Amino acid sequence: MTFQTIRPWIIRGLALLGALAIILFIVNIFINPIGTRTSSFYMGESLGQSTAADSYVKSMASQAMPAQENAVMSRPIIQPSPELLYDEDIDKQSDQKVIKNGSLDLIVDHADETLTQIKTIVVSKKGYIQYATTQEHSNGTKSGFATVRVPEETFDTTIVELKALALIVTQESVNSDDVTEQYIDLAARLKNAQLQEVRYTEILQVAKTVEEMIKVETALANVRSTIESLTGQIQYLDSQTNLSTITLSLSEEPVVTVGGKEFRPGTTIKEAAQTVVALAQWLVEAVIWVAIVGVGVGVPLLFLGWLLWKGVQKIRAQMKR
Repeated sequence: MTFQTIRPWIIRGLALLGALAIILFIVNIFINPIGTRTSSFYMGESLGQSTAADSYVKSMASQAMPAQENAVMSRPIIQPSPELLYDEDIDKQSDQKVIKNGSLDLIVDHADETLTQIKTIVVSKKGYIQYATTQEHSNGTKSGFATVRVPEETFDTTIVELKALALIVTQESVNSDDVTEQYIDLAARLKNAQLQEVRYTEILQVAKTVEEMIKVETALANVRSTIESLTGQIQYLDSQTNLSTITLSLSEEPVVTVGGKEFRPGTTIKEAAQTVVALAQWLVEAVIWVAIVGVGVGVPLLFLGWLLWKGVQKIRAQMKR
């Protein structure tokens, strides 16, 4: 049997399979007509997503009054939070939102006293100290670090007054971040979510079955979760824009430059005195070490040497006899 003999049978088989596929396709069209779809009543988490709940709103709107007589409607309805609703146009109600931050590295006479003065300045600006700390170094000097927050409108004047506390300002930086667009976007999304919350509460009032109520309450919970998240983000931006942050680094270690405006003989005298005190402390510690080591190690060694010497003397005496 060659390929030429079986070729007609292969062609007939393929033709038969093609005809069978066409018949099955036609039967499937009659069983499942094109355009028919099944939809589930699902409330998506996305605020802009069109779900079966939207069509349900339209169908239930005409039945709102009769449905309120249903016994199911006697249960309490969860109302939206009115204090979160935006009544005015978002673009008009949202002023420019700018986050301002600054940092200062200062050389001061006394870190502790300077921190007290910083607190006085910040409180006078209706701000507060977020964090403050000082530490003492081995050379007797101190350094400090502080983070303060002041109202945005007093940021510039606060920077000027803080710089006035320093002998030398070694570093200063100020940066601004405009978050107005982000704020408006969050406010718009929040308003849409709140409107959707109102719509779902209306749906809940006309729901007839327990299944419908469960589905609507699930969607309502998702929307309220979104509202809480957006509200938190907006409140965070408000806190960052209403109060500016300034970080300060304080140091009592000056840079001494002979012949320059930074030359400070008083500081040099203090450093020399500290060196003398440190040397005296080292000498006292050395004497203590020698005394303790001498008693703890020298005495046992002397005793062992004495025993060895006595032993040698006895051996010599015996050898002479």
